[in-house]
Amino acid sequence: MLFSGLRRSARFAVIAAMLVLGTLASPAAAQGLVWNLPESGTAVRYSGDYRQVTFRPQSEQGDISLQWRRVLEIRCLDRESAEFQGENIPCVWLEYEVTTGQQVDGVLEAGPGGTRIYKVLVPESAINGLEFFQADVPHAFVPVVKGFQKIGNRDAEPFALPVLQVFPLLSQVLLNEHLTVAGEETVNITAGEYDCQRVDCQTNIEDLSSRVTNFSQVWISDAMPLGTVQWKVRIDREVKTEGDSRDEFQKRSEITIDMQAVEILSDAVSKLNTQ
Repeated sequence: MLFSGLRRSARFAVIAAMLVLGTLASPAAAQGLVWNLPESGTAVRYSGDYRQVTFRPQSEQGDISLQWRRVLEIRCLDRESAEFQGENIPCVWLEYEVTTGQQVDGVLEAGPGGTRIYKVLVPESAINGLEFFQADVPHAFVPVVKGFQKIGNRDAEPFALPVLQVFPLLSQVLLNEHLTVAGEETVNITAGEYDCQRVDCQTNIEDLSSRVTNFSQVWISDAMPLGTVQWKVRIDREVKTEGDSRDEFQKRSEITIDMQAVEILSDAVSKLNTQ
């Protein structure tokens, strides 16, 4: 499996947890979605629900519950050699397309900015399962040689950053030094049955008045192109006044995301016109 010799050595939990709060200060969250590279032209489509509940115990109207549908397709495209960090090395184009919206009459309707596409040229050596946790300097993100992005109805434009930060642009999966391998499980999903390893991670960030906890679970299999079979995330936000003690935190909101592979494609092509 992908997990032999796993050793927790990453040192970026604080920054990663800051990202849960939306303070996008540094690209340091583990990539968490692509664990192996299939043949060019292969893609995996994931689908699931994104739910948010805001708790209002003092309101006569009660809690507020919202739900969206999310589809994420990851495409493994052409290979080419490119210069990266002073060397000419094998690279691969990866394209991520995520759409979030409401399901209306069987059609996913996304509002402005509801669809994002990132096409990036990535060193093949950077996609190495969980081995980045064994490195002195973990591959905590997807390094980018060059790339493009398209947000909503805007035209495609160059991707200017040196890394693609999967969390939170594409997924709320957050893996870091707290990751543990929970064991082997067989899961049945829309795309089939897979023998998987499950990895769990809990990340917390807290200040005097708020606390956010991200619980991420990812099921990974060598038999699945790209590796990821399904994932589940829960994000709890708690609040208190600055003068209250820590045991007086009260839960204010909960976000849950449940995604699974629904289709494997063998004829994938880019959706971006970058000529």
